[in-house]
Amino acid sequence: MWQTEKLGVATWSDGSSRWAVDARGGDLGIKLIDGDGTETLLELRAVQQDHLPVADEQYVRGNHWHVNYPQGENSYALRLVFSPIEVSASRLVLEVTVSIQTSLLDTHPKLDIDTMCGDIDSFVPDDPSGDDTLDTAGSAPISLAKSRGHAVGVLLGPHDSPFTTNHSTDSLLRLRLFGDFLEKGVIRRARPWLVVDRSGEIPREEELTELWRRLCGSPLPLS
Repeated sequence: MWQTEKLGVATWSDGSSRWAVDARGGDLGIKLIDGDGTETLLELRAVQQDHLPVADEQYVRGNHWHVNYPQGENSYALRLVFSPIEVSASRLVLEVTVSIQTSLLDTHPKLDIDTMCGDIDSFVPDDPSGDDTLDTAGSAPISLAKSRGHAVGVLLGPHDSPFTTNHSTDSLLRLRLFGDFLEKGVIRRARPWLVVDRSGEIPREEELTELWRRLCGSPLPLS
């Protein structure tokens, strides 16, 4: 279950595992950290001149941790929902529903999913609808970064991968969400699944593909 230590900071603990998220926003950022708080595993970052808004409200409903970020003087407002899909002592599969909107008339907001890595792989699995392959525009549906005893995978469903761009380097996995013109008052959403493995073993392509198929077959959130 989620335990909220203070606004924007929570730990998922079920007796056998502990995973922490610091989602305070602003200059403190939004990041998934190792259970003991010693290492940042993955971050959600603002892009270019934009700044992350600051969390001002949170609540837990079932297994879902909701965090709201008003726009204030920034370019957009955010709402994040963190929902564990699978949890063990060595692996976390976390769904992060990202909702973004703005009160401005001319914005193209972007958010980056970043993780430092030593090696990157990407996969384009067969389309679960029965077609031979998926549309390869945008980012690959499955990306995997490996570094320093842990691996981080980012899974993008068919509603997200065509609208996500890959800005990775040799030492950084960076996937950019959104980026198109955002009309005032319109809410745009993305729903990546994040796979973090700290066992020292690298998740196999078959494992990631099976998780990705589950993502594709799961219902879209209503809010």
